Amino acid sequence: MGLSIHYRGALTDKRAVYQLIDEVEDIAKAMKWKYKVLDQDWSQRPTATFDSIAGGGVSIVGELALKGISFQVHPKCEWIHLVFNASCVISSPVQVAMSASEGYPAHAQWLSVKTQFAGPEAHIAIIRLLQYLKGKYLHDLEVTDEGDYWETGNYDTLKAKIEQLGRYIDRVGQALGEMDKGSDEEDIVERIEKLLRDMKERGE
Repeated sequence: MGLSIHYRGALTDKRAVYQLIDEVEDIAKAMKWKYKVLDQDWSQRPTATFDSIAGGGVSIVGELALKGISFQVHPKCEWIHLVFNASCVISSPVQVAMSASEGYPAHAQWLSVKTQFAGPEAHIAIIRLLQYLKGKYLHDLEVTDEGDYWETGNYDTLKAKIEQLGRYIDRVGQALGEMDKGSDEEDIVERIEKLLRDMKERGE
């Protein structure tokens, strides 16, 4: 749960990939954002898959065949991936590894970045950068903004949505903490759904 930005698209001109990387890298440096550049061979077929790590968790092994840049605008914000496969479609390392069983399809898929806990300023920074890049490099970029800032540019609407979702998250967390540890999964889901319905009806 949490407010997110969803996006998909492709480079308008394959030759512009390094220009996009350089420009976003300059912005990331100026803004003191964390970032990572990928520059792998597009002529090689991806081989990336998930591999278990001792003690739990997974890592990605193999070739991703991606070029681009990923960055994080705030410590409490998820990473934004502007990396491209050989078909110039926006992808991500996780997306490539997840698609191994399907033969690494090249079509555009939705990526998401959660901004809920980073605040409206971080959300706005991402939207404005995506708007700029759409005009210059990503002409078919599609964005679905749960904060409505992409469509409206309205700060107050965005802030209100973040605050409302924050209240929902707090209340759900509180309700889960008060539940009997012996409650079954179905009972927990029903109680959370009822809590959210009640909050919505009260306009909270």
